[in-house]
Amino acid sequence: MTRRLFLGWAIGLASILSLLPHVAYSDIYLKQKQHTDATAIMGKEKPAQETISEIWITPERMAVSSDLQKIIINLNEKNIAFADHQAKTMMVMPLDFSGMAAAEGKGKKEQAEFKEFMGNMMSVKITVQPTNEKKKIGRWQCKKYNQIVEMGMGTIKSEIWATTEIRIDAALYAKYNASMLAQMPGFAQNLDQALSEMKKIKGVHVLSKQSTEMMGQVFSSSNELLDVKEGAAPKSAFQLPSGYTRQNLFE
Repeated sequence: MTRRLFLGWAIGLASILSLLPHVAYSDIYLKQKQHTDATAIMGKEKPAQETISEIWITPERMAVSSDLQKIIINLNEKNIAFADHQAKTMMVMPLDFSGMAAAEGKGKKEQAEFKEFMGNMMSVKITVQPTNEKKKIGRWQCKKYNQIVEMGMGTIKSEIWATTEIRIDAALYAKYNASMLAQMPGFAQNLDQALSEMKKIKGVHVLSKQSTEMMGQVFSSSNELLDVKEGAAPKSAFQLPSGYTRQNLFE
């Protein structure tokens, strides 16, 4: 596994975490605008990007789709799939990141080394600080929270504006969130602490601004909620594109 590939994957994971809204209702649709500043990954310049993402959440699956990529998280099959629309490639990985090496046919020594590497890189601590700041964003009254996610691979500092004006099923979201976090080495080690901190954010994320420092790279991004509604998720939301080249993490 090359450092560039891992860095790209890590940034992709950070994007997923920033997109995850604190909401779930069978089924729910969210539309978000995501902006990422220009970055340089392993000496390769990546221009600023602004995309519209559509998110579907059900009790078993979550899909995030944009013109650039599609990400599908399947809790029943315990995997996560990435489809890159520009490169026409796709990758499916187990949610249990420590089991990736085994899934790719690596030996016991390589599996142990990868598990230790992932455990160190993904060691996570989350801190959330509620504030008294409030303002209206879009059509929702929001409250501001400051969040810091410290990982072995870097730090993500976020300014999060959340609203309680959108209906949520807190129990369903808590189940989904706990299932997701429990699979990750760093979160698994500090799951209670992470969930306790994240519960401080009341309601749905309407606007979040992130400053990420990861493996020597620094970039800023933001996510803004444009629309939310209930309804049955279409089957196409959880289908991967056909004709894409299958890749694995260790290529």
